[in-house]
Amino acid sequence: MSEKRTFWICLLALVVALPLAFVVRAWESLREGHWLATQRAEIVVEDGAGQAFAGGQWKLLDMRRLPRTNDARVILAEFEASPTDPAVLSQGACRVRLIDSEGRRFEPVTLTEPIVREMYPEVAERPRCGVLAFTDAKTGATVRMAESFIVPAEARDLSLRIEFPGASDETLIFK
Repeated sequence: MSEKRTFWICLLALVVALPLAFVVRAWESLREGHWLATQRAEIVVEDGAGQAFAGGQWKLLDMRRLPRTNDARVILAEFEASPTDPAVLSQGACRVRLIDSEGRRFEPVTLTEPIVREMYPEVAERPRCGVLAFTDAKTGATVRMAESFIVPAEARDLSLRIEFPGASDETLIFK
């Protein structure tokens, strides 16, 4: 195939892919806005306590604030789940977010931040929350997971929010 033809095919693919990515993200935001409007039941769990949720017993192990820049911090959240019903856990897709006192939502970073790999290499190797984390889990076995987030330095009163659409109609919130 000629270079000119390859160029035009790639350019056409880009013209199709970028708007599609925008539409998908906008649709997720609209759906999430509708989700917030319907106000799913929230299970609020205080520090150190465990809670039954979406086919498992969940517990927040630690939330650490790590330096990044003067105006941003990395938050490392470690949590675990002991499956009580692995079939239920495999039905849904885990979604984890941080919410601050102002209601701002922070999604986990796609790749583990370098400071996490440097300071906590054993935590950086833990699986992220999702179906893959529970594929080999047996009932009662503990699955330890970790997610990292980038938040503004002034973000306060962070809570970890775990949702399992398809497996539970509730939202688990660790304060």
